[in-house]
Amino acid sequence: MELDLDLLAYLITKGSRHIEDAVEGTGYLPKTVIGVGTYLLDNEGDVDLLTAKQKVTFEKFLQPLMFDVPCQGLAGSGTCQGNGLIEADLLLKCYRDDEFRCRSCRPE
Repeated sequence: MELDLDLLAYLITKGSRHIEDAVEGTGYLPKTVIGVGTYLLDNEGDVDLLTAKQKVTFEKFLQPLMFDVPCQGLAGSGTCQGNGLIEADLLLKCYRDDEFRCRSCRPE
């Protein structure tokens, strides 16, 4: 699995509210997830270098924010005109714009 390091950097800095939302009510601290993200950035996204605990944190919180992100569709959940997921090359833009739509659901 290859990580988009620009997306990861955004999530652990300017987009940290998405991490905060993901950990809410789980008992995990946002700073723990951000720490794992920082470690990954420092090691060029090499997930194999994570400890078992770090890997669990990555898989539970960062991976869902970086892969298989659902499209909001044209009129909310379930109205996606594509395959229901946002394309990897659009994710950073989606997080920056706070508009989670795949290529098929974006206005031209």
